[in-house]
Amino acid sequence: PSRKPSQAPSDLPSLKPSQAPSRKPSQFPSAAPSSKPSQVPSMQPSNKPTVSIKPSASPSKKPSAPPNPSPSKKPSSAPSSAPSDAVVVVTSCKNTSPYTFPLINSPTDERDCLWIIINDENIAIRRTNYCSDTVIKANCAQACGECSTPTDSPAFSFKLKNLQDDMAVFQNCAWITQNPNAAKLAARKEYCLKASIKAGCAATCA
Repeated sequence: PSRKPSQAPSDLPSLKPSQAPSRKPSQFPSAAPSSKPSQVPSMQPSNKPTVSIKPSASPSKKPSAPPNPSPSKKPSSAPSSAPSDAVVVVTSCKNTSPYTFPLINSPTDERDCLWIIINDENIAIRRTNYCSDTVIKANCAQACGECSTPTDSPAFSFKLKNLQDDMAVFQNCAWITQNPNAAKLAARKEYCLKASIKAGCAATCA
């Protein structure tokens, strides 16, 4: 190359490039990309990246899945620990409150977990019809009888019988065993003969 570069570029490019690169790069990039890439990458990235005109010779073995046509309006704060079709594993044996579910024959009417066990005659059929649903089973684990260890429902209460003044009095599970008198305890344990109380007070009646 010449020891002193010209003040202005020539109108036509030379047919044969110089053997050595210029010490000072040009101020403007060429209009067309080079047909042969440089042997050494540049030390600083380009301010304007080039657009590839040739696809990759080795495409991805697994293409990305198409986007969801109806994305969620509000993403979850954390990913789910199990896919939606996985078997629900009950880790906390209780009845979620507040939680309700629609009735099979009347979807506009909803009931809570205790509804499953409050009727002595209908416990079995209600557990069959509703506890087969994995979502209901997970939220109503105690009422569905899914506890590995018998567990009382803190919200469950039952009406006492044989009251002289005919007033309805309700008690929770703890009432059954809170009197240490053996005769009283035996009498109160008779409440556990009712299917609804045995289900709601599973630990006490065990």
